[in-house]
Amino acid sequence: MRSIGRVGFVTSEGLRDLTPDDRSVVPVLAARGVEVVPGVWTEPLPPALDALVLRSTWDYHLRLPEFLAWVDAVEASAIPLLNPPPTIRWNVDKKYLLEVEARGVAIVPTRHVARGSGTELPALLREAGWSAVVVKPSVSGGAFGTWRAGETAADAARFAGQLETMDCLVQPFVPELVSEGEWSLLFFRGRYSHAVLKRADRGDFRVQEEFGGTFAAAEASPAVVTAAARALEAAGQETLYGRVDGVVRNGRFELMELELVEPTLFFGTSPGSADRFADALVEALG
Repeated sequence: MRSIGRVGFVTSEGLRDLTPDDRSVVPVLAARGVEVVPGVWTEPLPPALDALVLRSTWDYHLRLPEFLAWVDAVEASAIPLLNPPPTIRWNVDKKYLLEVEARGVAIVPTRHVARGSGTELPALLREAGWSAVVVKPSVSGGAFGTWRAGETAADAARFAGQLETMDCLVQPFVPELVSEGEWSLLFFRGRYSHAVLKRADRGDFRVQEEFGGTFAAAEASPAVVTAAARALEAAGQETLYGRVDGVVRNGRFELMELELVEPTLFFGTSPGSADRFADALVEALG
């Protein structure tokens, strides 16, 4: 097989051998002449790379200025980064949700609250007409700093403390996340590949595995696939990979997040998905 290129899969120090999901695509790419080597973003990169693909940089939200400086340095080096630097810069702050909403995409209702603004949670709840909400940092990953809040004085104090150090998003608590689950739809170069349905552990609302959440392959309806594709298109960003996370409420898919930095791609849930990703990467490499 003719060698097409040597590609760095960018990861974090705690996952320097990549995740099992990402390792599963390595032989699929090798069969297409693409050699994959892991590279930790906080360390010198492996030599002689033709491109970099962001994968498990799951600590970036804890070191955002350093991470964005790294993105800038890669861009200056002229090594192609996938997803591209403009996409990464746009996607690291979840206030992009308000941009795609303005472009006609249905999102879970969201208020962006700036650090140091002095916004009080009880006043926000009254204005929005919400009694139970989810608070999350505007820059976060893996449900870091995400919690369920209500109308108590303790929650108001906790919110005030969090707002002293970071911008936050406030969204209504969505019961369908618990009862029906959260959809994740995967796209490679804008083409739909597969979907999973994630569910929270009993007594929780967070679907991440570290909180007991589970995921399984699922067949999304044509309407859900179309809505997810529309959300990705509305972002207006160039992508090799994209994961569209959302929930169906009242028969309508509502966007929760566009994961364009370092999403798990769930290759293990869908036969052929690793091949579709590999073909998309080869296509991107030209």
